[in-house]
Amino acid sequence: MIRSRILTQPHNRVVIHRMLAYSGRNVGMPKYELTYFNFRGRGEPIRQILHYGKVPFEDTKVTMEQWGGIKEDKKRFPYGQMPVFSIDGTLIAQSHSITRYVAAVAKVAGKNSVEAAEIDQVYELCREFADAITPYRRVCLGFLPGDKDQIYKEVFVPAVEKYCPMIQDHIGTNGFLHQGGISYADFYFSDLFLSLQLMHPAIFDKYPKLVELKRKMLGLPELQDYFKQRGDQPF
Repeated sequence: MIRSRILTQPHNRVVIHRMLAYSGRNVGMPKYELTYFNFRGRGEPIRQILHYGKVPFEDTKVTMEQWGGIKEDKKRFPYGQMPVFSIDGTLIAQSHSITRYVAAVAKVAGKNSVEAAEIDQVYELCREFADAITPYRRVCLGFLPGDKDQIYKEVFVPAVEKYCPMIQDHIGTNGFLHQGGISYADFYFSDLFLSLQLMHPAIFDKYPKLVELKRKMLGLPELQDYFKQRGDQPF
C-alpha cells in the first residue's frame, strides 16, 4: 500500500512531498528513506529496486525550487547532491553506492560473489555508456550550451554504436543482462534506455534485445502499482 503526505519544515519554509511505501515492515528492519527530486533521474533505479523487492521505504521528493533552499545542509546532504539514502539515520550519498546497497537488500545483486562481480561488470559497462552520452543529454535539457545536432552526430551516435552492441551481447535466453536472472543492472539500463528511446526511437531499432528488455522491465507485475502512482515522466 502506498500513501502520501505533505511535511512542512517551518525553519526553512520548505514543503517536501513524501511518498510512504509500505509492504509490511518487519520488526527489526532498518528504516529506509530516499531523498531525491520529484522526477526519475538518478533516483529511479533505486525506487524501482525497492518496490520490486517489496522493501518498505520513505520516498521523499524534492522540487527544483525547494532544492536551492536546502542543498547547503551538510547534515542531510553531505556532498550537496542527491539522491541521499538514509539507513536508520546513516546516510549514503552517491547514487551508484545506493543502488548496490538496495540491490543487496532486495536480493537482485547475485547469488554469490562470482555472480555479484559479473553483474557489477555489466552495470559498469552501462554506466560507461551513460557517462559517454551525458554531454548530449545535458545540452538537450538546457543544462549546457552547445549545438544539439552536432553533439548528436559527434557524441551520441558514436556512443550508441560502441556500447549498445556490447550491452546487448550480455542478454541471455532469459532476457536479462545476467544469466542468473533479474539484477540491478537491468533496472539501471532499462530506465536509461527508456529515456533515450523516447528521444530517438529509430536509432535503437537495430538492438531488438535491448528494446525487449525495456518492455520486459516495464511489464514487471511488482512495479505496476508504482508506475501507476508515478505516472509518465520524460526523464
